[in-house]
Amino acid sequence: MESADEKTLAPGVLRVERLSYRGKHYDVPIFDPSEPLVLRPEPARCTVHVPAEEPVIRTLNSTWDLGQFLVPRRPVSLGVLSSEELAVFTRPGAVRILDMPIKFPDLAEYRLPRALAQFAPTIQRIIDFEHKAHSRHGEYYAYLTIDQRPVQPNTLHREAPCHVDGFQGARWQPKCLTNHTYTVSDVLPTAYYPQPFDFSGLDETKHDFFWEMNAQVADTDERFRWQPAPAELTLMDCYCVHRGVEADAPTFRTWLRLSFEERRRVFDRLGNAHNPLFDYSWEMVERDIEQLHLKAWREDSDPSLRVFPWQQVDGQPLPPGAPKTKPKLRRS
Repeated sequence: MESADEKTLAPGVLRVERLSYRGKHYDVPIFDPSEPLVLRPEPARCTVHVPAEEPVIRTLNSTWDLGQFLVPRRPVSLGVLSSEELAVFTRPGAVRILDMPIKFPDLAEYRLPRALAQFAPTIQRIIDFEHKAHSRHGEYYAYLTIDQRPVQPNTLHREAPCHVDGFQGARWQPKCLTNHTYTVSDVLPTAYYPQPFDFSGLDETKHDFFWEMNAQVADTDERFRWQPAPAELTLMDCYCVHRGVEADAPTFRTWLRLSFEERRRVFDRLGNAHNPLFDYSWEMVERDIEQLHLKAWREDSDPSLRVFPWQQVDGQPLPPGAPKTKPKLRRS
């Protein structure tokens, strides 16, 4: 494990620990706990309508159910960040973090290290709506991810196949309450696929469901693809299939995700950031989808639909510096 040069550290970051496993590399910031920001939800000031008829709202507090993938759904909009909010949100020099808890179950406050102060106004908008729309928020963690960096042409900010956040595979028995997640980016808004997904016949102990999502999107030639507006705050659930969008020119992008998971769903993956404003000590473990050794349900599908972005179409690792493999979601 290495530490970054202190001269490069953002204010409020004590050091950055660098670690790697299975070819992946993580920079984990260690935050200064002094001068924290404590956010408290004020649902009464939230003017956003809660659309009770939308599938994303209807599934709040429900237990994981694969059958819900048959119900097409779009994320729920919370509106677009104002120009003033966007100027703060996109301020350069943001600290990159993965799935850091900023709220614990049985607490109604959200704690941010001061290094993340530029995201407090956006998070306040999110939690005001969350506590207006969601009556059982006391049962959930909230995990924050921030990613800000340049995106090169013909690449994704965050490489991934079609997927969902909060998929409950074979490890989660009995099944848990479902994930719901808020996201926003200033540019290159995420692509969603509000279409039915049929997973009849797949076995969660054997098959990669994300590769099958690739295949079913490709079956439609991406006909159902939909994107929110730039800087639009949205709420999705764990059945909203989505994927990042390639840049067509050099682009500087700022992206935020706030995920709510029930108390059993502890995010203890090595590489996730630690929040010094809470008293907890989780044993962090190496965890990624490759170690599950899953296979494609349709082994005759296009090879690009059933490999990871960091693999060649034959499944072998890409050489260093090679372009990531993209799933062929369109016929032309």
